[in-house]
Amino acid sequence: MARRKIREYDAKQLLAEHLSKDGISIEWKGILVSPDTDLAILPEHYPWLLTTSLVVKPDQLFGKRGKLGLIAVNCSFEKVKGFLSIHRNKERTIGKATDRLTHFMIEPYIPHTKEYYLSFTSERDGIAIFFSTQGGIEVEENWGKVKKCCIPTLER
Repeated sequence: MARRKIREYDAKQLLAEHLSKDGISIEWKGILVSPDTDLAILPEHYPWLLTTSLVVKPDQLFGKRGKLGLIAVNCSFEKVKGFLSIHRNKERTIGKATDRLTHFMIEPYIPHTKEYYLSFTSERDGIAIFFSTQGGIEVEENWGKVKKCCIPTLER
């Protein structure tokens, strides 16, 4: 069965939208920055950019962003723009793959002391949910602690 990855931005939007339909209120704010995004006008549409601490990172379907210095946390919008001027449309090599960084996600910074890992994979017989309390930058080193739960197709 073919797999199609989606951006972290889209996954967070889907979770917030569909969990809200089931009565779990999630107020998620995020912005996807593409090559066409004009950073100068973003605060007009998203005024919280100027009053909130922010996180910015590439949203291009690869891991180890933190280990590669590709995440800026707890920063102002001015610092986000500086980060983007350094990394936007620049070629990077990760493992054996080389590509340009064209898409980034900006969202509010939420102070925390612990990170979790969550992913969903569509498989032939249903959806596989992977979860770990050992998330974050060291998730690959703790892969043995990731739990897998399968939800068969057409079940809820």
